[in-house]
Amino acid sequence: MIRNYFKTAWRNIRSNRLYSLLNIAGLAVAMTACFMLLLYVHFEMSYDHQNEKLDRIYQVYTNFGNNNEWTASSTTPVQVADVLKKDFPAVEKAAVTNGPGKVLFSAGEEQARLETLFASASLAEIFTFRFLPGSTPHIPADASSVVISRSTAKRLFGKKDAIGQTLRYDNKRLLKITGIFEDLPVNSSLQFDAVVPWEVLVAEEPSTAEQGWYNYGYSTYLLARENADIASLDKGVGNILLQYDNNKNNKLFIYPFAKVHLYDEFKNGLPDGGRIRLVRLMLIMAAGILLIGCINFMNMSTARSVKRAREVGVRKAIGAPRKSLIMQFLGESVLMATTAFALALAMTGVLLPVFNRLLQLQLTIPYENPLVWLTAAGVVVLTGGIAGSYPAFFLSSFQPVKVLKGSITGAGKASVKPRQALVVVQFTFSICLILSSIIIYRQVQYVKDRPLGYQNEGLIEFLPEGNLYKNFEAFRREAIQANAIVDGTVSGSGINESFGSTWGVTWPGQVAGEEKLIISQMATSYHFVSTMGLSLAQGRDFSEAHPSDSLAVILNQAAVKMMRLEHPLGQTIRWQGENRHVVGVVNDFSFNNPFDLSKPMVIGFKKDWIGNITLKLNPGRPASESLAKLDRIFEKINPGYPFEYHFTDEIYARKFHAEQMLGNLALAFTLLSVLISCLGLFGLAAFSAEQRQKEIGIRKVLGARVGSIWLSLSREFIALVVIAFVIGATASSYIMQQWLLKYEYHTGVSPLVIMTTFALALVICLLTVSFQAIKAALTNPVKSLRTE
Repeated sequence: MIRNYFKTAWRNIRSNRLYSLLNIAGLAVAMTACFMLLLYVHFEMSYDHQNEKLDRIYQVYTNFGNNNEWTASSTTPVQVADVLKKDFPAVEKAAVTNGPGKVLFSAGEEQARLETLFASASLAEIFTFRFLPGSTPHIPADASSVVISRSTAKRLFGKKDAIGQTLRYDNKRLLKITGIFEDLPVNSSLQFDAVVPWEVLVAEEPSTAEQGWYNYGYSTYLLARENADIASLDKGVGNILLQYDNNKNNKLFIYPFAKVHLYDEFKNGLPDGGRIRLVRLMLIMAAGILLIGCINFMNMSTARSVKRAREVGVRKAIGAPRKSLIMQFLGESVLMATTAFALALAMTGVLLPVFNRLLQLQLTIPYENPLVWLTAAGVVVLTGGIAGSYPAFFLSSFQPVKVLKGSITGAGKASVKPRQALVVVQFTFSICLILSSIIIYRQVQYVKDRPLGYQNEGLIEFLPEGNLYKNFEAFRREAIQANAIVDGTVSGSGINESFGSTWGVTWPGQVAGEEKLIISQMATSYHFVSTMGLSLAQGRDFSEAHPSDSLAVILNQAAVKMMRLEHPLGQTIRWQGENRHVVGVVNDFSFNNPFDLSKPMVIGFKKDWIGNITLKLNPGRPASESLAKLDRIFEKINPGYPFEYHFTDEIYARKFHAEQMLGNLALAFTLLSVLISCLGLFGLAAFSAEQRQKEIGIRKVLGARVGSIWLSLSREFIALVVIAFVIGATASSYIMQQWLLKYEYHTGVSPLVIMTTFALALVICLLTVSFQAIKAALTNPVKSLRTE
């Protein structure tokens, strides 16, 4: 019997090639989109799962108190790891890290800047690193060793065995390679090319071991013992700062490392989502697109109900029970879903590289995973069942007497309302995606078009390595004399990066408790304002002509407003434990996060807090010529270090990656959902034209024009789109308004966007329906009336 079901199903598919092709294509497109989105979801959900003890790994966070509000950070003082090992029996291992950051390594003539993590030896006992044979399977605890990744070993030594070889660290210290670990998977939160023992950092920067509890610049991880009381451990960790630093304002807490990637946002010190929102959105999109693919199948199948009606009537007349008919139609839909799955698998393989470029990821289809095939089989059966359920129950409900007499109009009309509802659902989802895509694009453009407050064109940045720490001024002067640059400065970080925040800042007229406010800070030296092109509202830049500027600060206008300083110049504030006088006020500028409003900032003179060099290229010279001159000067003053730089505007552009990725995803899957919805609308239009063929014939005989018939057939679909638009626009406007609120600097959901979405939906509807409407209007009425 089952064999006959499939034979009948195959014959029906072959006899209705066009509609079968449209059905299979719609399902295949929906499945392809669903599979690619599920691959992304699987990738995100499997983050850090290579760690065998993931369920016991925790990262220590700090909640900074700020006027009865808490700001969470993943950084801690350096001493926390030692305290955890000493005072907490529930902690099996604890490790402190610094970085990762770019560090120059040399192997003979080969040089490479590697992402380098400074870590205590116990890190390898907390996280799972897979060391290659011949390696010492741990991070060494001495100042003469290093472990590197497999790809780094190949990059520096080729096919030569790297174990036992020597690397020169930052052109200063020789380190012996004692271990090589497998490259970390791309879905690992920790990413680095080399691990340098903590003892090397202490040897190079002795102040690291003497850091006070005020420096929250390190990451701390712990491995809890099995069956440890995590709530009690968290409570104990929360008292560390009070016990060791008498700090009542800040508080430590432990956070499961398994949640760090997906739940990385906090509000008032408590978890408040993060990338999990994007994962959930992808799941909703996957389910939604698969659903509209199923709806499209239903609509297309019932559009051909008249052709299948007599078959149903004959089979019922000779004794076929309704159950067997339902099984047959469900079998047909599962067969078509299986065919669509094979096509979707091929399309996924072809489109996945494009999808990867869109996301800048390396997703692959895990063919070897049985669970994946079981999931795929489940999707096929579920899709076939959902897609075929309505046609199966609808077609099998026909009465044989009415069918064989040629009277199934009632049944056909009875199917219109459910089918119309399904089309409304389809277009509601598509309209949500259209509106969302437009708003995401507008938000990105809105932020990109905001005034930066500084001139980032022609700025380059690089690390202050080697001799540049002490010879920067000589380098700057020679570069200016060579007409390569017009100015340059050193600072704690680039203008697009966060140098961090501080508290304990005091100023005249301060209200009690305001010393706890967290204020952004930037450590810099001379020529910062002029190099960056900042606009001075009052005062001046730091200058060599004023020796007292070594104890000076510059404020931005947001800081002046917060401090309520009517005449800020010459005022004395306390910053970093020193009394400082204000020499300038700059207009607010964008730094760190372009989606945030300008925060109060103290720009303090600190020549020893150097982490970045910024140069302003000579705008009157070709950039290539200026960069070539800088390369020669750099080589002369700082031999042994390659001149590697980045343009500031490119660094700024990378800050829009997440939003642009979301926008590209939304656009791509909007187009797919619209395509599938149009197929569904096409099916409903075909069904409607088929039901009304005699009416159309009579109207043509009575003199009706093609335009009036087209309008008559199109009117009901326009009404469906209007209903879908009202529902979709309302839902999407609310959702996107909430999404926009997570950005301090954001656009809104304007009436223009809503009307544009409506116009697009209407045009898409009319273009889809017009084919069937005009075809019906042009049909010779003799064909539809000759049986009367």
